[in-house]
Amino acid sequence: IIFEYKLASCLAKRRHSAREKMELLGLMVNEPNVDPGELEKLRVKTLVIAGTDDMIKEEHTRLIYQSLPMARLAFVKGDHFIANKCPKIFNKTVDDFLKEIKAEAF
Repeated sequence: IIFEYKLASCLAKRRHSAREKMELLGLMVNEPNVDPGELEKLRVKTLVIAGTDDMIKEEHTRLIYQSLPMARLAFVKGDHFIANKCPKIFNKTVDDFLKEIKAEAF
C-alpha cells in the first residue's frame, strides 16, 4: 500500500485518476492518526467492528476497542470491505448492537 501510494503520488500531477488513487491510499497510509488517550475521553457506546481478514491489524483494532471505555468489539468473517461484501452479517451485527443500546436505555 505504501509503495502504491508513493507511485500514485508521483503520477498525481499528470493524471486525475492517479490523484484520486493517491488520496484514497493516503487515508490508509496516514490515517487514522488518533491518540488512544483521546479515545479514552469518549463516553458513548461504540461498536468497533472489523473483518477477520482485515487489512487493519487486529492489534490496532483491539487497541481502539480497549481505548474506548464503553465499546463493544465484533469481528465479522471477511476482509476490510465486510459492509459491502457481507451486508447481511454486518447489518445484523450493527442492528444487534443498536437493539442492545436501546434496551439498556429503558
